[in-house]
Amino acid sequence: MTALASAFPVHPGWMQNLQYQLTGFLVVIFALGALALLVWLAGKIFSAAGEIKNKTAPVPPPTVPTGEIPAPVLAAISAAVSVALEGRHFVIYDVAPSVHGAWSAEGRRAIYRSHRLR
Repeated sequence: MTALASAFPVHPGWMQNLQYQLTGFLVVIFALGALALLVWLAGKIFSAAGEIKNKTAPVPPPTVPTGEIPAPVLAAISAAVSVALEGRHFVIYDVAPSVHGAWSAEGRRAIYRSHRLR
């Protein structure tokens, strides 16, 4: 370390300072480029492995529930409502499967209800 420090002049000129800064900048750019290349290669390798995995095991499309809701599910819904209402009287009139996107719409409604209208 001392040999390296002794190689630098005591009072470097502006050209030596510029050279030192450009060298440091190029080292940083090279290191960032090497990291970007490494991440890009890893992404290509993992995506190729995922394509092979997906080709061997096709995923069936999600099925939309049709027909009636099973009795255990109705019992679980009733128990959840009972716990949520803390023993108060309630009547469940209808239970239906959710429509696609209904949960996100309910979340937006909850957010809009929390804001005060002007």
